[in-house]
Amino acid sequence: MAGADGGRKSPVDVPSMTLQERKCRITQLRDLFIFWHWNMWNTETNDTASSYTVTAPLAEEDAKIGRTEAEHKFRNRETWSGKFEFFLSCLGYCVGFGNIWRFPFLVYRNGGGAFLIPYIIFLSLCGIPLVLMEMAMGQFSSLTAIHLFGKFSPLFKGVGYSMAIISFFVCIYYNTIMSWVIYYLYSSFSWVLPWTVCDPAWASAKCFALNHTAHPINLSLTNVTLVRNNGESSVGLDKEDRMQIPASEEFWNRHVLRLSTGIDETGSLRPELLLCLAIAWISVFLCSFKGIRASGKVVYVTATCPFIMLIVLLIRGCTLPGAMQGIWLFLCPDFSRLKDFHVWIDAAMQIFYAMAPGWGGLLSFASYNDFHVNVYRYGVAIPIVNFFTSMLCGFSVFSVVGFLAHQSDTPVDHVVAQGPGLTFIAYPEALSQLPFAPAWAVLFFLTLFTIGIDSQFGMFETFLSAICDEFRFLRKYRGTFTALSCLVLFLLGMICVTEGGMYWVQIIDWYCAFMTLMIICIVECVLIGYIYGADRFRRDIALMIGHPICAFWSISWKYLTLATIASILFFNFYFQTPIVYEGYVFPKWSVAVGWTLAVSSSLPIPIYAVWKLSRSPEATLLRRISANIRCRPEYGPLLSVNRQAYLKDLALCPPNFPARRRPEEDDLSAEGEPLSPVFPLVQSTAILIPQPQR
Repeated sequence: MAGADGGRKSPVDVPSMTLQERKCRITQLRDLFIFWHWNMWNTETNDTASSYTVTAPLAEEDAKIGRTEAEHKFRNRETWSGKFEFFLSCLGYCVGFGNIWRFPFLVYRNGGGAFLIPYIIFLSLCGIPLVLMEMAMGQFSSLTAIHLFGKFSPLFKGVGYSMAIISFFVCIYYNTIMSWVIYYLYSSFSWVLPWTVCDPAWASAKCFALNHTAHPINLSLTNVTLVRNNGESSVGLDKEDRMQIPASEEFWNRHVLRLSTGIDETGSLRPELLLCLAIAWISVFLCSFKGIRASGKVVYVTATCPFIMLIVLLIRGCTLPGAMQGIWLFLCPDFSRLKDFHVWIDAAMQIFYAMAPGWGGLLSFASYNDFHVNVYRYGVAIPIVNFFTSMLCGFSVFSVVGFLAHQSDTPVDHVVAQGPGLTFIAYPEALSQLPFAPAWAVLFFLTLFTIGIDSQFGMFETFLSAICDEFRFLRKYRGTFTALSCLVLFLLGMICVTEGGMYWVQIIDWYCAFMTLMIICIVECVLIGYIYGADRFRRDIALMIGHPICAFWSISWKYLTLATIASILFFNFYFQTPIVYEGYVFPKWSVAVGWTLAVSSSLPIPIYAVWKLSRSPEATLLRRISANIRCRPEYGPLLSVNRQAYLKDLALCPPNFPARRRPEEDDLSAEGEPLSPVFPLVQSTAILIPQPQR
């Protein structure tokens, strides 16, 4: 019977709600209002997917409720001014000193053309899939390493920290190599190249100039006499067996480096190299302090000039006598070398150093892309272009090395050197034999400088962007933070420009990155293949580029790439060889320092995982892992216009989310805070909200 209240139910008839349920209901209404309001704002301001200013999250608390513009409209995040800037930046980042001095020597030492077989196999199984994976993750989320993994898999946020630490360590010694290049570039501006003469200020009694008239050399240990018309070389002999040493080698070891007898004798600072190191860091600062908007313009010069210069050097080299012999020895296949497992390890290691998967740089660069850039095209094209660039470097180097062997009447294998020796001894010595030698020397070292500055900027930007995105208050002070970072890295790099600096460069280069890179890539494959879902990740890529990609990539990420990387890591440890430089065996304490660097760059992964699990409110360990290993609801496209399409795709083909737990646990986040249910709410209502009329 209706009462005086007109038939309305008494308050006592309404089912009571707990305080937690009321909070969740209020949060739902708030999220729905914010989503609709900013959809209207987004339409009125014509914020389309082609916009080049993308807003970033304002705070972690706001990010939990959906990542639309409502939460972060006051924070802007830069993007590339054009697709070509992104392509050139990635290409310049991948093409580094290793393409010049490491790849050609590895090809020559490991069977010539036969070495290309394992290299192409690892390029197909590891290089391209990993590059595509990291680029797609960065572009899809518009986040850099630390922030991305914090949302993609909170348990493995330490992967982002490891990427930043690796880039930080490598920046220390990479600019030391830049300082050597700058010093040689400065020395090339002379009518007489300093490494062509034996200057009494630094030359020993064994020094000889290659372009001087030769006389017989008696080698007491081997009882062999070498006679040539225009000079002699004993490059292929041990130092203690030599009667004479080329001026280019003496200039490098006794003048530029003033190399001490071992890492135990650090010696004094080299003032010239210290000044060149300062110039290198000033150059990096000028490229970085304004962000990618400024550096994107720089790469038009620094990323294109090396290709032009390498082609010029190759054309000139091919016109020299002996050039074809050098190129033939570079490519001549020796298939018997494929039986040696070290050949396969060298090929795999070169992929990770040349293609840069696991470093975080490609991920960071792609995060500045527009959402609908064809990341699939660039993810495949950049590794392939990098491979052909390495081949171009090999042809350029060995054409000149063949000429040097012809001029010195020495076998090519006595001329070829690994690493810095090829770049700072053999190649400059060959250039000194050309007409207008100073001009060719300037061209060569200018090529090295442009190659190095791009790679150094990429690693430094990876570190900067990861830290600035994680600690957002630093964005206001990016210039100051960039300057302080350059200063700290400059001070840390001072040990590398001492008389024992070369040994420290070898230690950092040998230990700091490779093991951690393997671990990072394994974690990425596991997360994509088995936690997030390889097919779901392919749908994300299809959402960005407008068409599906081949199912091969799912198979690769889940099985082929993962198994290949795990095998490389295992066999690399099994066949581990001690570090040696020019016959010098490093003492045990220096090897311990190297392993400390290797472990320190990978420690953030387990440390952060343990810390995250310890803070999780779930009752059991398995529930804590399940709650923290999967992506957060706020992971996804940044702009709401792209997020709507993403949520629609999820509604049509929803992922497997963690099973429902106890009621008191359902509404708690990993941090124990009330969890906004905006994700399922918006998933079911976002595409139904009417858009306001203009």
